Amino acid sequence: MTGKIVLTGAGGNIGRVLSAHFAATGRPVQRTDIQPLAQAGALPSDGKTAQAEAGAADVFPPMQGDLGDPAFCKALLDGAHAVVHLAGIPNEQPFDDLLQHNYIALYNLYDTARRSGVKRIVYASSNHATGMYPTGTRIDPSMPVNPDSQYGLSKVWGEALARLYWEKHGIESVCLRIGSFQPVPSSIRHLSTWLSHRDACALVDASLDTPNVGFDIVYGVSANRRAWWDNSHAKVAYRPNDNAEQHLPEIDRTLTKVDPLEARLQGADFAAEGYSR
Repeated sequence: MTGKIVLTGAGGNIGRVLSAHFAATGRPVQRTDIQPLAQAGALPSDGKTAQAEAGAADVFPPMQGDLGDPAFCKALLDGAHAVVHLAGIPNEQPFDDLLQHNYIALYNLYDTARRSGVKRIVYASSNHATGMYPTGTRIDPSMPVNPDSQYGLSKVWGEALARLYWEKHGIESVCLRIGSFQPVPSSIRHLSTWLSHRDACALVDASLDTPNVGFDIVYGVSANRRAWWDNSHAKVAYRPNDNAEQHLPEIDRTLTKVDPLEARLQGADFAAEGYSR
């Protein structure tokens, strides 16, 4: 896909890895974050990634602002062809906080995209949209949503919003149910849920470049032998390369005891928190 790409949440963990990747591959990206980009988020663990980001020359000046502000959204999306939307609260928080950043800001982004002529949005959803399914159960995006938390519920709503704006306004959307984005897997759960940095970049590239996706949901997961999630019917041409099983010896050496409820549900601690059934 050619044309200006807006990367929201560019200061977060995934955003910083993607910023370096886009700089290395020559994509015309405008980065944005609610915090100053020099200060937002943690440094990537990969020194080469940090160096690439620090040395990247932005095609468009980075913009700091709140997507909850419609005027900021309008200025940000001016001339944009696509958006990779990573911004938002990434964990369980009080509903009022989620409302501002995971609902209102997302609505502003989509409605401004409609008025600005944006063609495609790659939306960072989450595996927590289906986190109440039992571990070991093989699922795919055609199965009913099963959120494990208020956070997971906000991602279900975001997917529904994306579907509405495709069906009613023709904005293509790829919703990425991101798994465990880590440099290397470090737990038994990660053997099923790990998304490597390399595969995450490949997934976003495919989500931007695959033609005629319409509306699609793809699990953000590497080629793990024990993966619970099936992308075989996805329209997006994503072919992961990494397999968490290669790190099994290190995981076995650092194995810690897991709460039985967390071990039983795909959403782990998100699913176990506040469980009262």
